[in-house]
Amino acid sequence: MRGLMLACVLLASCKENAQPGGPAEVQVASNLNPALVDTALNQISRSGGPRAQRATAGDVRWDDEPYEAIAAAARGELMPAPAAASDVPPLWKDPGGTWVAVGGRAVVLLVGTDGLGDHGAPVRFTALTDGWLKGKVALPAPTGGMALAHFAALYRAWGPERMEIWLRQLKANEPQIYDTDDQVRQAVVSGRAVVGIVASDEAAKAAASAAHVVAIYPNQKSIGTFVWPTALSVAKSARNPEAAQKLAERLADRNTEQLLVARVPGYLPLRAGIPVPPGVRSASNLVVLSVDPAVIMAEIGTRKAALAAWSASIPRPGPASAQATQ
Repeated sequence: MRGLMLACVLLASCKENAQPGGPAEVQVASNLNPALVDTALNQISRSGGPRAQRATAGDVRWDDEPYEAIAAAARGELMPAPAAASDVPPLWKDPGGTWVAVGGRAVVLLVGTDGLGDHGAPVRFTALTDGWLKGKVALPAPTGGMALAHFAALYRAWGPERMEIWLRQLKANEPQIYDTDDQVRQAVVSGRAVVGIVASDEAAKAAASAAHVVAIYPNQKSIGTFVWPTALSVAKSARNPEAAQKLAERLADRNTEQLLVARVPGYLPLRAGIPVPPGVRSASNLVVLSVDPAVIMAEIGTRKAALAAWSASIPRPGPASAQATQ
């Protein structure tokens, strides 16, 4: 009898986690948090929406960065954006009406408060060239991903002359260049750096630890904070276009954006009125760096080689253990 009861409990659990109504109608490609995506898809199917599952190649894409969607839009490969995303601010959707953002991440200053001494925490990028921060600023190499997009956006916001002056001054201040935001976070948490330029999801990991850190949304009195959106899109080649578009409508809904912000620390809502966890700011309450993502992509084509050369010209930090003994 006990074995029969256990089997019934296991069967009920499987039914609860499985999507109702048979096999998936739509394949979804996403590099966002898998548990978050699965939860969103299950909620949609259980409330009468299309059945969907994650896959390496999908009819619907929900990417953590808009690179792929911008390129696909330029090739004419995408269907019109969901109507549910009409209230997403224009900065974070394709002007041509294809892809749209559902949440995003910001570039913040992660500050180790124990290393500040008598100084106040820096609140703008120009402060990172101050003498007291020599050798104490960490950043990811601006050679790819969000870091490259961020520096390309700075070129547009400041103009080439001012940007290149800042890059020279920053290099003279002997910054610590790392391959990833994760390594930048670790440099600040360990005390090897006082300030790190990091994505807000990495800053949230540091804030959740026992480290004495604070995340600052920079440049609020000047050019604004850089926010890099996710990108939701539907391919014209979708095997079941009607179901794919219906699913995209549900994924573009405010409820999905709220779920993302609640479940994945460090992601920001882009639409006004969506609640945020402690320590997170809504993009609607920030001064944001206003450069269209497609313009940033074009700027990357112009600046990528020079930024790679700048990064390569700065000596990389030694192993953490070696630095600790210096």
